[in-house]
Amino acid sequence: MAKQVYKYTKNYCEENIWHLCQHPDLKALEKKVLIISNESKNCSFWHQKSMPETGPVCWDYHVVLLALDRDIWSIYDFDSSLEFPISLKTYLSLTFGSDVLNSKNQPFFKLFPATVFSHTFSSDRSHMRDASGNWIFTPPVWPKIEQEHSPGLTMKEITDFSQSSPQNVIGMEELNATFNPA
Repeated sequence: MAKQVYKYTKNYCEENIWHLCQHPDLKALEKKVLIISNESKNCSFWHQKSMPETGPVCWDYHVVLLALDRDIWSIYDFDSSLEFPISLKTYLSLTFGSDVLNSKNQPFFKLFPATVFSHTFSSDRSHMRDASGNWIFTPPVWPKIEQEHSPGLTMKEITDFSQSSPQNVIGMEELNATFNPA
């Protein structure tokens, strides 16, 4: 599957995945939106297109799509240099490695059914502006994502990985056990 056929704007992973959730190519698949972060908002990711020469890139959060196709859970990550899609097991192994499990940059995960994310996620893109109101990264050409009836899931809510987060936060071992049973 070629990434180029899907809507994409660099540094707007949540909006890229919001659009991908609704793409006709994936309509028949069971899909979940996977938010990756931690309490310190500093996760190390390997095999990312924006990776420096000598180490991983550190994201404050990242959003990817988890989809079930022919009994295999796969990840769709527009910013990865790995295959698209790639099996969840391989993605986790190559993107985070085994040495990250007890590190300060250990990833944690939130899962949302793709339909819930598609119908409730909103972003005013304010998290992409600096203190003076200037864009940190150029916004997508498409309109910002707004829900008609309520604010629904906001950037603040989906990236809250504190102990008081309203959503369940799980570790890599639990994610693996749930979607890659032995």
